[in-house]
Amino acid sequence: MNSFSITNLIGERKERIKKLELILVIAYVLLAIIGFLSVKSAVINSSLEGIENQQLMWIIIGFVFFVVSIFTPERFIKKYTPILFYLVILSLVLVLFTTPVSGAKRWIRLGPIGFQPSEIFKLVLLLYLSYVLSQNDNKRFYFASMMIFLSTALIYKEPDFSTSIIVLFTWFVLVFVSGRFEKLWQYSLGLALIASPIIFYNLQEYQKGRIIGFLSPQAYSLSYYYNTAQAIKAIGSGGLLGEGYMNGYMNLSGFVPESHTDFIFSVIGEEFGFLGATLILMLYSTILWRLYEGYKKSDDLFWKYFYIGSAFLFFFHIFQNIGMNLGILPVTGIPLPLLSNGGSSFVTFSIILGIATKGLMVEKNITR
Repeated sequence: MNSFSITNLIGERKERIKKLELILVIAYVLLAIIGFLSVKSAVINSSLEGIENQQLMWIIIGFVFFVVSIFTPERFIKKYTPILFYLVILSLVLVLFTTPVSGAKRWIRLGPIGFQPSEIFKLVLLLYLSYVLSQNDNKRFYFASMMIFLSTALIYKEPDFSTSIIVLFTWFVLVFVSGRFEKLWQYSLGLALIASPIIFYNLQEYQKGRIIGFLSPQAYSLSYYYNTAQAIKAIGSGGLLGEGYMNGYMNLSGFVPESHTDFIFSVIGEEFGFLGATLILMLYSTILWRLYEGYKKSDDLFWKYFYIGSAFLFFFHIFQNIGMNLGILPVTGIPLPLLSNGGSSFVTFSIILGIATKGLMVEKNITR
């Protein structure tokens, strides 16, 4: 009989449920519901109308993965994380040989379903780097770091500059928090600063334009800064209580491009106002608080690294996405977790929260 049976999946002898982590689960479910409603509103009366049904499918799939992650034994996660890590790196290589979509090679299609390997890499990066840093094996860490840097180059080649930056920042944060390998992260940081002008020079024209538009918004209000300018107007028009669901003029008139993905926050701000935007921030703050509680209370290095890495990943996405909607940061393709339309992103963050929920619910026996 397979050692990984249904019995093992539901609960190992060495693990037992200590308490129900309802706070994190409720925040997750509420964000998923708000995300679906916001996407539905964002695409109404447009050529994309109906895409919310596809997003609903991904929400259901993500929820299934969320539940499965909660009940997956820790030993299973640690055993198969290295395999998954290298499989995703292989998919990052394969994606470069796919047909471009809107000038980028980011998706692999398996029949009717397509997925974005770079999004899934965020998950395996968290798991594998947390596992490696929790071991006293410097050779494994250096090899893992080399593979992470290689993966960053592959993601950058797609091109997906924003995700490659997220990968590097996540690596840096986890290594910094570990208190080890100081010379490595210091040299890496210095090299990144020195190389930044070269990196900027080699960016795609639209990527350079986003940065230039951010620095000179008045001069590029009708070109590079247009999306952000429209998003700011939409959010501002929402006032305190908003225009009402599916009643936002800027949204319904299609003035905000990519309102179902990058600028989903503008839809929420216009239709639900300051109070709606505050609710979103409160739900995200709740998730970050629970992840921090997990980090603070765990004595297991693997879990401590996973919690702090997950918290950083959520915070970076939230800060960057909302920041570009408000015009305080340049525009990137970074989605708003659990709200922006996109299957790979939703499933990835669902699994991350599922594993985090498991850690908060499970108490390991001392004899472990």
